[in-house]
Amino acid sequence: MAAVVVRCYKLSNPANVVFDEVHFGKFAGKYLNSTYFFDLHPPLAKMMFAAVGRLAGYDGVFDFKSIGLDYIAANVPYVAMRLMPALLGAATVPATYATVRACGYAMDTAALAALLVCVENGLVTQSRLILLDSPLVFFTVLTLLCWSMFWTVQDRPFSRVWWAWLLATGLTMGCAASCKWVAFFLIPTIGLSTLHDLWDKIADQSLSPARWSMHFGARAIALICMPVAVYIGWFYVHFAVLSTTGGDAAALSPEFQVTLDGAKQMVTDRDVYYGSEIRMRSTNARSGFLHSHLHPWQHDKGSGQQQVTIYSYADANNVWVVEPAYNRTVDTSQGLVPVRNGDVLRLRHKTTGRFLHSHDKRPAMSNDKNKFELSGYGFANFSGDSNDNFRVDILEGDPDIQGSATELQSIYSRFRLVHTNLHCMVFNSRKKLPKWAFEQIEVNCMRNCLPRMSTWHVEHAFHPNTTAGAPVRKAS
Repeated sequence: MAAVVVRCYKLSNPANVVFDEVHFGKFAGKYLNSTYFFDLHPPLAKMMFAAVGRLAGYDGVFDFKSIGLDYIAANVPYVAMRLMPALLGAATVPATYATVRACGYAMDTAALAALLVCVENGLVTQSRLILLDSPLVFFTVLTLLCWSMFWTVQDRPFSRVWWAWLLATGLTMGCAASCKWVAFFLIPTIGLSTLHDLWDKIADQSLSPARWSMHFGARAIALICMPVAVYIGWFYVHFAVLSTTGGDAAALSPEFQVTLDGAKQMVTDRDVYYGSEIRMRSTNARSGFLHSHLHPWQHDKGSGQQQVTIYSYADANNVWVVEPAYNRTVDTSQGLVPVRNGDVLRLRHKTTGRFLHSHDKRPAMSNDKNKFELSGYGFANFSGDSNDNFRVDILEGDPDIQGSATELQSIYSRFRLVHTNLHCMVFNSRKKLPKWAFEQIEVNCMRNCLPRMSTWHVEHAFHPNTTAGAPVRKAS
């Protein structure tokens, strides 16, 4: 009762968006509207807030977009949404008492532990707001309670109560991990205890190898398979509910985007030709598209030439035109010429007309001698230079798509761009640039880098002459 009073007293105050309620209240609304979003935390706690909000009459329209917004004026049932973590926080108090008692300590020791949890300022505060921490702590404490209770029935192996507490441990551990990843620290906690127990059982001469194998199998099912199944299950629900496209979907692959209701059905030329207009995406990081805009590099080490970055969203400044290498031509008299593995070419930024370029200048976010600045370079009546040249190295294609490993194809081919003079690869550093670069992601040219962050694919390609009967197929 004391825990409930401490956590629920004046729960309606303040009647405004506080701290990270900006995020988790908004996510609850997106669940109610089935609008896809991306967040770094697993989904369970957010779905719990959405469920409570739905029961309390929240329609998901209020967007929680900034701290201080008035709940009452918008008729948001925020007290009900805050009540859920408050009650879960209160429930951790008796759970703490029961855990300490199950560990064999006296009643007064257990009561003291429960009292400390009851009045601990951090736990009280986080349980009074729409935050993920209270559900996380609740399921974590519940996991430890179930594990402690399991140890009290070790003299009744494979009985119903023995199985109940063992499976409950795995279930609650999966739920904790489905709230926030920090709950994965339960794995070494429970895992080391399990290994110690199994090691002791090996030394037990009264236990046959078959019986020991049964103990091992039971723990593997309950403490490995069960949490994994629960974790994957909540993500299944998450994706099943978020069935409508939203702003965050633009950062994901086109193959995923087309599975969402309301998504724009993207159609692209499959084959990339000289003269094609393309959008290139960093394959493994999903940071976004190779991008440029009419602003110069402003760091002390730089050239002052036009910025080239990675931008997360579809934009006209993501479009590049494939052109032959400097001082080279391509014979198009017999039709369009596809880009092949090993070709040396240039990429001209469609909006500004400048070529993707690298030179012996350090990038904005590094002093590494193996990293070089990427820029947009060129001006009127200037045809460029050899520092605009990049070689296409196709790393792999789709085994079901003929030619995707030898000719550059949108969607299917994974490739690197290698600067022919510096022998460096276009590389996604994943570092956020300063405000003078609009806090976009840095891309540079790096020598000796692993393929993971230097692999790209063409997400969209278009050639203006493909409608004139050119031999091209579509990929969607």
